[in-house]
Amino acid sequence: MENKLLRILLYFTLIVVSLTLFFWGIFTAKSFLAPLTVAALLTMVVLPVSKWLEKKSISRGLAAFFSTALILSFFVVIIGIVAWQVKNFTNEWPQIKERIDPKIEQLQAFVEDKTGISPQEQKETIFGPQQSQSVEESNNSESTTGESAQNHSSKEQEQSSATGLDGSTVKSIGEYAISFFSVFGNFILTFIYVFFFLLYRKKFTTSLMKMAPDNQQKKTKATISEIILISQNYLSGRLLLILFLAILYTTGLSISGIEQALLISVLAAVLSLMPYVGNMLGFGLAVAMAFVSGSGLNGVIGVSVTFGVAQFVESYILEPYVVGDKVNINPVFTIIVVVLGGAVWGVIGMLIAIPALGMLKVVFDRIPSLQPLGYLFGGEDIGDDQPGFFDKVIGWTKDKLTF
Repeated sequence: MENKLLRILLYFTLIVVSLTLFFWGIFTAKSFLAPLTVAALLTMVVLPVSKWLEKKSISRGLAAFFSTALILSFFVVIIGIVAWQVKNFTNEWPQIKERIDPKIEQLQAFVEDKTGISPQEQKETIFGPQQSQSVEESNNSESTTGESAQNHSSKEQEQSSATGLDGSTVKSIGEYAISFFSVFGNFILTFIYVFFFLLYRKKFTTSLMKMAPDNQQKKTKATISEIILISQNYLSGRLLLILFLAILYTTGLSISGIEQALLISVLAAVLSLMPYVGNMLGFGLAVAMAFVSGSGLNGVIGVSVTFGVAQFVESYILEPYVVGDKVNINPVFTIIVVVLGGAVWGVIGMLIAIPALGMLKVVFDRIPSLQPLGYLFGGEDIGDDQPGFFDKVIGWTKDKLTF
């Protein structure tokens, strides 16, 4: 009995130490692994395009180049649209702030009237004493430090004119430049990886084949082909689903009179990768923008109708036919991997966590020894086989439309 407990404790310790070292390793190697992982996922998305071009008697090198250029152009357009929307939001922020401040003051007065908590105490409760004090000081800096600023302004102007730029400005410019070139370099490196993955994909497949025993070559080849096919269909379907949702959200929010509808729609569509939580976050952003833009109750109703229709279309029309049910992931593990990806790799980790989990589930389902993990990561199994209301409506519609 004691030996069994010691063995269980040893296995548990080894698992904890191994997981700790694993996540510490991928966290430390983020600058190397993140572009490589993103490139592998994007390669799966554009692989059908490259194969189609090769069937048109185009060489593999040119097909890989055109496919990489296509996915690069797509992301450049998306980044340009988001940057344009963010710029517009920044330019309109003073007007938005003017509309927000009276509502915040009304809310603070309402809370004070009902609870007796002063606005200053509310700020300290939300932001903390130090941050609240710093915000208060920044708001009143002009009235409390006017004379001292005038006394020092001449000296600062002389120093800045003598050196051109002060030390803090030069340091900030340097930090921004380093960050920009780091992000830009990783961005370009990712698509270089995509090009070479497409170009040498046969070599990668052959190397995996050589690792398998001779009597397992055909089975290994069939397994690899099935994994690649299901994975690329899943990733391509998810990308198309995000595009469809962005279009639906943009149309509905624009009709509802919500400002920055395109920016909110793109964010909500990307957040839809996270089940339940992502949809609630996207809906919260849209409702907040409805109040900020002055749309009032009509805007909130429009947002609610838009997200309701979009969720119905996503769940019962787009997802079954665009994504399919071959890779159905458990919502619990979806949320876990998103949180874990954010803790390890930040925003990039959150975005690639779910596609990576989907591909892992495909691999686990095709390897007998790992099928229990594939089942664990799979969709909900709550013992309720009865169809829901919307399932009955969809089934009735299909029966009536079938001739």
